[in-house]
Amino acid sequence: MGLNNFLLPERLPGQIIYAGDRHCEIFTLANKRILRRSRVAGVGLAELDAGGWPEIAAQLQPVDTGIILNSDPFIYNFFEFDKLPWSRKLLRELVAWKLQKIFPENIEAYDHQFFRLNKKRIFSILIKKTLLEQIESLFRGKSIPLIYIGNSTLEILNRLAKLKRPPDFFVELDDSSCSLVFQNKGLPIYIRKFKSGSGSDLAEEISKTVQFVKSNYGCDPRSYCCSAHQEEVSTDGIATELAGENLSCQSAALAGETPYIPGSQ
Repeated sequence: MGLNNFLLPERLPGQIIYAGDRHCEIFTLANKRILRRSRVAGVGLAELDAGGWPEIAAQLQPVDTGIILNSDPFIYNFFEFDKLPWSRKLLRELVAWKLQKIFPENIEAYDHQFFRLNKKRIFSILIKKTLLEQIESLFRGKSIPLIYIGNSTLEILNRLAKLKRPPDFFVELDDSSCSLVFQNKGLPIYIRKFKSGSGSDLAEEISKTVQFVKSNYGCDPRSYCCSAHQEEVSTDGIATELAGENLSCQSAALAGETPYIPGSQ
């Protein structure tokens, strides 16, 4: 199973696992409502050893299940061409040629998905096939049907795209990492991932990245929202510091409490 498409899965799983840096969250859903939510600290599924799997599996039901990986194991690229062919075969060949020019590793070792953003731009995503195969093997071993493998960043992008006035960028905070995703007219234009530190350091990195995007992408990011996977961590301090840079924080509630979980409200 490769990474699922940019859109929602064909059918929503009744059970979804969010795999973060140092924790997993297990969600039970019905009729787009979260019925149960539990957190397993100190374990993850994005590591190839997956040593915490027995503790996670003990809480799972044998029903259709999806897993949402955080940004850490993914590699993002944006490609721009003079013109994109409409033929999917020719487009795939063109994107593969462009990727081979900049990617130092063997592309065959990665699951590669790409999405046409407009007439000229492509959004490319890579993840190691060995990681996907390992996750599938874990679920097969417990006879739990795995029907969906997704990406938290894409899930949040999908959710924000439905808003009438989406923010210019969003901040996704996990236990030890941060992803900044900048948008223009509802489409991603730039993504930066880095290890997160203290609130002050994080605000500084966000501000620096905003200035970079402003200088290089012909837009002026001013509004943002936060999606934090950290337990009992407030982003108020970061918002206060960024307000001094004329960056306004939109309510995360606009996109729902769990925008990274497909189908949830």
